[in-house]
Amino acid sequence: MPEFGPDLRHRAGERSVNPPVIRQLDHDEINQPQRIFPITLLCPDWTDPRNVGAAFRLADAAGVQRLVLTGSTPRPPHPKIRKTARTTERSVEYESADDAVQYVRDARERGAHILALEITDRSESLFTYAPPVTGEIVLIAGNEAAGIPRRLLAECDASVHLPMYGRNTSMNVSVALGAAVYLLLMKLQ
Repeated sequence: MPEFGPDLRHRAGERSVNPPVIRQLDHDEINQPQRIFPITLLCPDWTDPRNVGAAFRLADAAGVQRLVLTGSTPRPPHPKIRKTARTTERSVEYESADDAVQYVRDARERGAHILALEITDRSESLFTYAPPVTGEIVLIAGNEAAGIPRRLLAECDASVHLPMYGRNTSMNVSVALGAAVYLLLMKLQ
């Protein structure tokens, strides 16, 4: 009968030692290439500054080129943004705009592809969506309660959504934005 113990595994009659314990790296040990992707995150009329802080942190981590905060969206400096952004609000490029619709129209004139993160009658799953091969993508994630206003949706070139398999039909805006950005990055690599 094979022996089992805390340091032994049984595999096809062999005795083997457990692999080394996985160790989390310190910040100074992480060697990651810095890269900026042609993605702009548009945050129209968000209400929770913690979501704004999370968007800054996401933008830094994912190499997003800029955040655009429009309408009543809270802006730095704000203590709750600072707390969730963990200093990324100082390094991520961002701009403020009064009118999201006008910002989108100007971006389209620059050649940007305008993409709504919203479940609509025409939205496509981000699992199957094929982003444009070149050019800037302006990804719009709507207000926490109301989503993207109709007049702003009307300006979008396409609408994408995250498949939802539970009972709820929405998720927190910063969580959805994080998943969407990384799915887009997978396709842009």
